[in-house]
Amino acid sequence: MLDQIDVINGIMTTICVAFFITTGVRIGLNYRREKMRVFILWGLTWIGLVNIYYPIVISFWGYLFFGQGLSLFGYLFISSFAPITIIIAVWAWSDLIIKKYQIKLVGVAFIDNAIFISIFMYNTFNNPTSLGAIQGLVSIRYGEIVLLYLITHTVLGTFMGFILNQQSRDASEPEIRLKGDLIWIAFLLFFSGANIDGFLPLSVITICISRIALTLGSIIFFLGFFPPKFVLRYIRERKARK
Repeated sequence: MLDQIDVINGIMTTICVAFFITTGVRIGLNYRREKMRVFILWGLTWIGLVNIYYPIVISFWGYLFFGQGLSLFGYLFISSFAPITIIIAVWAWSDLIIKKYQIKLVGVAFIDNAIFISIFMYNTFNNPTSLGAIQGLVSIRYGEIVLLYLITHTVLGTFMGFILNQQSRDASEPEIRLKGDLIWIAFLLFFSGANIDGFLPLSVITICISRIALTLGSIIFFLGFFPPKFVLRYIRERKARK
């Protein structure tokens, strides 16, 4: 039977994942108007970033409707595809920042994450407990291998967000600078929420803080691509007065 922490985790994670999927789809669909693949890439990136939370959602609703959730193998197998998101993220980032070196950057990201996927999949089939353990009915605590990957790519992702923000600050249009600031904040919120999940003890408080940070990050990321019209109007009017 689901206890309080399972219910809170299940509901808040479902809301969080729903925001990420909605944001990712909305950004991806903007390709139809702009005809720029970067929208598809960032949309897929944002949907994939919460890959490790999909098993929690599946297990929670599985217990509610069928009385059974995923096994540890199921959690790990689904989570093993998370590194693909990093490859897409590097592709999207380089499309905006340094397209000249895009092939090399994506190649390095592919090799790096292919190695991790191989290690992860090997352990998933042969030694799953080295990668993590299920806590309660719907939560999972990842092992040192996964946490090392998380902290390494948190540093990488934060660096990517910082460079993107610095590039936007060089733009003459205040709208571009605003978008860069919002996307930078979204990156920080996402990695803060993910690391709270990974490194702090599982509790109602840490779950709530983590999911709120992740959800706010998704909302702000969306606003980074589609700032409210009244904000853009205010920025333009302020610039015109100078």
